[in-house]
Amino acid sequence: MSPSFSAGKITAKRAEYKPVELGRVLTVGSAAAVISINKSVIRNNLLHHTQIGTVLKILTTNSIVVAMVSSLKIGAVDEDGLNDGCLATLNILGEISTNPVTKETKFFRGVRTFPVLNEAVYNMSPKDLELIFNRENASCIDIGHLQQDESITAKVRTNDLLSKHFAIIGSTGSGKSCTVALVLQAILNESPQGHVVLFDPHNEYSKSFGNRAEVINSESLDLPLWMFDFVETVELLTSDIPNHATEEEDVLHEVILKAKRLFDRAQRNNDISSQVKLDDIEAELQRATHISLDSPVPYRIRDVLKIIDNEMGKLENSSNLGPYKRLKRRIMSIMSEPRYKFIFKNQASPRSIEDILGRIFRLPVRGKPISILDFSSIPSEALNIVVSVVSRLAFELATWSERKIPILLVCEEAHRYIPRDATQGFASTRRIISRIAKEGRKYGVSLAIVSQRPSELEPSTLSQCSTIFSMRLSNEVDQNFVKAAVPDGAAELLSFLPSLGTAEAMVFGEAVNLPMRVLLNRLPEAYLPHSSSAVFTDLWKRDTTTPAFMQTVFERWRNRSLETRKTNVVGFENVSPQSNSPAQNQSHSPAKGITPIMRQRILERSAPKSQTLGDVKSMINSAFNRDI
Repeated sequence: MSPSFSAGKITAKRAEYKPVELGRVLTVGSAAAVISINKSVIRNNLLHHTQIGTVLKILTTNSIVVAMVSSLKIGAVDEDGLNDGCLATLNILGEISTNPVTKETKFFRGVRTFPVLNEAVYNMSPKDLELIFNRENASCIDIGHLQQDESITAKVRTNDLLSKHFAIIGSTGSGKSCTVALVLQAILNESPQGHVVLFDPHNEYSKSFGNRAEVINSESLDLPLWMFDFVETVELLTSDIPNHATEEEDVLHEVILKAKRLFDRAQRNNDISSQVKLDDIEAELQRATHISLDSPVPYRIRDVLKIIDNEMGKLENSSNLGPYKRLKRRIMSIMSEPRYKFIFKNQASPRSIEDILGRIFRLPVRGKPISILDFSSIPSEALNIVVSVVSRLAFELATWSERKIPILLVCEEAHRYIPRDATQGFASTRRIISRIAKEGRKYGVSLAIVSQRPSELEPSTLSQCSTIFSMRLSNEVDQNFVKAAVPDGAAELLSFLPSLGTAEAMVFGEAVNLPMRVLLNRLPEAYLPHSSSAVFTDLWKRDTTTPAFMQTVFERWRNRSLETRKTNVVGFENVSPQSNSPAQNQSHSPAKGITPIMRQRILERSAPKSQTLGDVKSMINSAFNRDI
């Protein structure tokens, strides 16, 4: 993460600085001023000193007022009466002043002494810029250099960044993923014993942190149903039909509580078999009041089904078996879905809460301060469930540890699970992310919201982010949404968002003194995130559809998972993309001799299943409700 220029160039840059009077103040308001740019500046080709986003200084009697150029236009009348002059609008942001007692010169937000008419406006010296952007006593991270002066390091205050949430937004291709990796790398370099959880929907970041990351994919993820709270469990297991859902919720309340107490009893008696008769221990289960519905106590899904069967056999329930039947069939259906296998792992001997949370939240860190939850092979509805549960567990862990375990949750593609449309997504996810956004700083849970479509985000969540890294945004709706959410009255300074270059960002908010236009540091090649785009021209230059590759594709399709059996994966990886000869293909293919007809039959057998949780619920309702 070295800068893209040498110390020699920095020294030369500072040595060549010359103060230039750029213009004079024409009008002054409470937050902005208009200046007339000197004709000499125009004649000598020095207008680059007043380009949009440049920080200038206005000399007053008691201080130096700091302002940023927000717009330029032709319109000033010169001495010959021609309209070939230039006007610049400046946003007033703060001032540099010297304490008369301590003689210390510092930058302050806000202005106590406003400029008056006809006062001179100058370009900023490197010393002035460093005083504003780079003289920090607090802990900071280095993210790049000022676009205005590359000799000035752009620093962000770490505690303000984390304690008050932050967002990284930008259109696809603007360098957003690299910025995420850069900021997190800088944070971890500063705080190697941190606790960071990164939700990674596309497996972009698995190599971005080297051996400092614990990567958890769909095969290694273990987030059992007993770790869900009751609201999350109800949302997953009950019907979409309100009347049915209410009945099923009442049944679940009783069934889950008994299942937890049953497993607790089995552990205390050192007998976790399922051969006990529920009728014989009914009274004992009722007395186990030390276990509540939301206690993080394990229970087994087989015990849940057993209790449902037992309840259906009771005489008092014989006239209303509908909720029990629906719940049992729904549970059986979800258990048969490969996409939810992470919920039903280790049923015979559940892992402890210490093991599960320890791996996700890095407790202890053991040299890996960040865990990456790779959701690339998990469908969106399952992703929402995981985000909901992990986010809630982070909040509860921070709460019960009395803020001694601060946690950063990085929500990549946040618009997928906290969408603006309240009818989309998983309601529990929206609820917990919103709560963390509003209350997380009090308990030590920080949010990093990452999105290429900020206009599709739940508005209040983004508005809680006190620091924003804005990359290039091409969509006007997204631009307006960001302008409405930015702090410090900096909305007018974002007019050039569409023209930002790749790896260039506007940073504004609580973690920086002033909004700054930054040229971001470059990550080493080995730590760059995976590209999320297919390289069409490269892939279309050769035929990669070998029988081994297609067998792998169809097996993944059937299994609803990007993970395949080891034999097939090895076979696929060993096939060279350039190998087009029959002999080469047969030597690597465990499915040699596949004819076009056989391939078509494989494709037909692997027709896609329901893609959303709502589809699954609707299918179950239509299939089973007619029995009730």
